[in-house]
Amino acid sequence: MPRRRDVVAEQLEALADDFEQLWKAATRDPAAEKRKERAWMLLTGVLGAASTMASRKLVAKLWPILTGEPPPGTKAPSPPAAAPPRERASSAKPS
Repeated sequence: MPRRRDVVAEQLEALADDFEQLWKAATRDPAAEKRKERAWMLLTGVLGAASTMASRKLVAKLWPILTGEPPPGTKAPSPPAAAPPRERASSAKPS
C-alpha cells in the first residue's frame, strides 16, 4: 500500500506539470514560434552553404601545397574544336 506522503508528492508533481502546460499555452504564440523555426532553418542552411563554399576554396588552395598536384576537378576546360568552314551554296541562279 502506497504511503500517504508518496501519493501527495505524485499529485503535486502532476499539478505542477498542469500549471506548466497552462503557462506555456497562455504565453506562447504558435505562429511566432513557426516563424522562428523557419528563420532558424533558413539561417542554418545559408551558413551551411557558405561554410561549404569557403572550405572548398581553402582546400583547393592547400591541395597543391600538400600534394604538388592541381586539385582534382579544377582542370581548365579544353577549347572547343573548330569546325571546318562550310561552303555556302550560291543562291544566284545561272541565267
